[in-house]
Amino acid sequence: MNEFRKTLTPVYHGIAMGLLALIFGALWAAYLATHHESLHGSFEAAESKMKQVQMQADMSMTDMNVKSLAHDHAAGTSASHDHADAMSNSSGHSEQHMHGGEHEAGAQHSHSGSLATDSMRRLLRGHIHFMGIGLLVMILLIFVASTNLKDTWKKVFGWTFGLGALMYPPAWILMGFRTVEFGPQGAEASVMWLFGPAVGLLIGSLIAFFAVMAIEYTGLNKTALFSWAFNQQTSQ
Repeated sequence: MNEFRKTLTPVYHGIAMGLLALIFGALWAAYLATHHESLHGSFEAAESKMKQVQMQADMSMTDMNVKSLAHDHAAGTSASHDHADAMSNSSGHSEQHMHGGEHEAGAQHSHSGSLATDSMRRLLRGHIHFMGIGLLVMILLIFVASTNLKDTWKKVFGWTFGLGALMYPPAWILMGFRTVEFGPQGAEASVMWLFGPAVGLLIGSLIAFFAVMAIEYTGLNKTALFSWAFNQQTSQ
């Protein structure tokens, strides 16, 4: 047992961060379970309010176009043919404004049919990723600790895996809270400052982990090319 603890010492901090991710995941699940109705209700209310504001803006623009057309006609600036062209242009402008307004609202298209539902799904994914990645990181770091890597590099793995486990799930939670306001794509773009580095840390760590395992399995860790990163001792 003492030997096993000594083996894990270089990655203790990473395992602790993985355990912390599990704890955060459990706490977040408890919060979602007790506040599900209030969260979903607030998202639905916000979505409904945004739709009403957009509808009022579209109606206001349509009224302005109709009044402008009537003024031009009263001034005698168009014959029947010109009047038809003006009506066509006004209709096209109004339709273009409506589509443009929807686009400017933050790409509010929802794959589920409801931005509120999308928000709740993303909040739930935060819990799932906290639990799944936290457990995976702890397991992988135990394997890292069992390799012949030098302690310095084991510590690096502890930091990269651990930070990735703590950064990735909150990005989904933050994305969930912003989905109704920014739209699905807009919310995703708004958290790239957190999402990007977290994905980079996790994927980079996984690639490096598999590379280390492959190097040890093939015995390349004893060659001059890789010996600087490994303790030169016979694997048990």
